[in-house]
Amino acid sequence: MSPEMPVRPEIVPGERIYLSHPLREDVPLFAHWFADLELTTYLGQPGKSYSLEQEQKWFEGLSGHSDPLFAIIVRDGQRVIGSLGFKEIDRRHGSAELGVSIGDKAAWGKGYGSEAVRLLADYGLTFLGLHTIHLWFVAFNERGHRAYLKAGFREAGRIREAYLLDGKRYDKVLMDCTREDLGPSRLIGLVRQLG
Repeated sequence: MSPEMPVRPEIVPGERIYLSHPLREDVPLFAHWFADLELTTYLGQPGKSYSLEQEQKWFEGLSGHSDPLFAIIVRDGQRVIGSLGFKEIDRRHGSAELGVSIGDKAAWGKGYGSEAVRLLADYGLTFLGLHTIHLWFVAFNERGHRAYLKAGFREAGRIREAYLLDGKRYDKVLMDCTREDLGPSRLIGLVRQLG
C-alpha cells in the first residue's frame, strides 16, 4: 500500500476481500461506476446514470443513516471494487434487504461478489440479530444469480414479467437466506472469548 492511500479498517474480514467503510475519496470512483448504463441496468435502474455531484450528495447523506454500508476491498492491492449494505432493516422481525454492486468490471466473474454477499449476510445474522436476509435481482442477471446461490441464498419467489427492457419482459427474482442456509458463523471468532 502506498503512503498516500488511506488506511482502511478491516471491519468484516474475508479470504480474498474484506469490507470496510466507504471513504470520501471513493466518491469519484463510485460516480464513474454509476454513470455506466450496463451496471445500472443490472441494478434494476435501466437508463440511469449518476453524476459526481449526485454521488457526493449521496455520500453526505450517509452520516444520517444507521443501515450498514461497506466498501468491498480486494486484499491484493487494497483495491475498492464495489459496495454493499443493508436497507429496510426491520429489527422487530429480524429481517433486512441486501444490496450489492461490483462496480469494477475487471472484478466481475472472479467470485468477489459471492464472497462479499456471504460476508455481509454472516455479519447481519451474527452481529445485527437478523434472522432473514433477502435480495432482489432481474432474471437476465445470470452472473448475479450464480453469485447469490454460491453465497448461500435460495430462490424464494418471483414477480413474473415485472421488468421491462427494450420491449422484453423479465421476472424479478426474490432470494433469501437464514442462518440454516448460511451455516455456522465464520465471524464469531472475531469475539475471541466466544470463538
